[in-house]
Amino acid sequence: MVSIMTSLNYTTNIIDSTVKSCLNCHDPHLIFDDEPYKDTLRGTKYLLFPATIYFLPQELADFRCHNCGFTSFYRNGFTPMHLIKVPSVNSTYQTAIAARSARIRCRNCNSTCSASSELTDHGCQISKLLKAKIAVRLRMDISAKTIAFEEGVSASTVNRTLDSTRCEFRNNFNFLPLHLCFDEFRGTHNTYHFICLDADNHAIQTILPNRLKQTIFNYFMRFPAPVRSLVRTVSCDLNSYYVDLIKKLFPNAKIIIDRFHIVQMLNRAVNSMRTDLMNRFDNNSKNYKLFKRNWKLFLKRYDDLNCTYQFYERSQREWVTAEQLVNQGLQLADQDFRKAYWDYQRLLEVIDDPTPSKIKIFKQCLTEVNQKYSGSRSEASKADKALLTLYDNLIPVITALEPQYCHYTNGPLEGINRKIKQIQRTAYDYRNFEHLKARIYLQTYLGKDTRSSVRTA
Repeated sequence: MVSIMTSLNYTTNIIDSTVKSCLNCHDPHLIFDDEPYKDTLRGTKYLLFPATIYFLPQELADFRCHNCGFTSFYRNGFTPMHLIKVPSVNSTYQTAIAARSARIRCRNCNSTCSASSELTDHGCQISKLLKAKIAVRLRMDISAKTIAFEEGVSASTVNRTLDSTRCEFRNNFNFLPLHLCFDEFRGTHNTYHFICLDADNHAIQTILPNRLKQTIFNYFMRFPAPVRSLVRTVSCDLNSYYVDLIKKLFPNAKIIIDRFHIVQMLNRAVNSMRTDLMNRFDNNSKNYKLFKRNWKLFLKRYDDLNCTYQFYERSQREWVTAEQLVNQGLQLADQDFRKAYWDYQRLLEVIDDPTPSKIKIFKQCLTEVNQKYSGSRSEASKADKALLTLYDNLIPVITALEPQYCHYTNGPLEGINRKIKQIQRTAYDYRNFEHLKARIYLQTYLGKDTRSSVRTA
């Protein structure tokens, strides 16, 4: 056995060290003994690096037959050449190692054993280096088929690599972030999926296959009650059952209605009332064109309207300022639109400068609207219906306006939802929810500190 060990050549040469440096491969089992060459295999152009896989001396010294456990063996040549795919070093050719493995045969049971490389898993021809490169490419805005084409593998191989990354995003059910964001997005098979975010470091807490109340409840009930009691705030939109869920799951958490959704609701109501008012006039009249051409001015904060700079407004055929145009529109409007406009302005003022006095005035406005339509809400205008909805969620709405909570919003989550839409657009949509979920995690965790805020509280 000693003569067999000394007969094997373990010395490296210039070609071996150069190729290993180029391929970033430092496996001692592999010896590159010849220069690379080009060849076409199954219609694909390859740049091949010939190599031999040997047993290490310590492996032969401790070798036992895997079949019978006998320690006596003899050298039995090499296996046929097989390819090990590695990351490409040439844009024109796929890169692979044309390897042969040293083989030994047991003297007792006559079974054979071949040397293996640490470069690949058992029975696989795709190297770990190539799999790592595919995983890195999956963090970019590239489709799986494009990655498969560029790396010379199948799309199924890319998806298997994607599946192997799921273990990196397992939830720790002993910790929850102190500040959470709730929302949903449209995903596979036109289904809405629930998504939860850490409001501090903007890391995804979880993505659930649907947004059903029971699914969300079952997920968070997996966390112990002391952990759930540490959650301080939860930001969400005006989805009604989110508020009920948060009260049951997080007894000590403040519910914050996202301010963007508060403003958006009243903004749309005022804009819709402006359209209805505009359509009462003739299409060629000055009044119609006043509401048609200057619609942005009616949605802008009144204090930001320019009252000094005059410009020639063609629809009115006169020199006016932005403030004068809005005032002309308010004079033409009915009482409902004027009330809706000033209620909207009052909300914008509170958002811009949330002082206790302004918050109290806005709260009183919501209370008066509720008292006005206490008998029947069907007669309320579009803006008043929006205000009534805000009154139904009065405590979360007022909490969102308070200065100490105004920096907790769903803005980061809306940004991630925009990124999810781009992921789906690049991939021409996903059919597998787990693949979509893994891809979202990979692309959103890029360069992000994912430590839970509960540890630093």
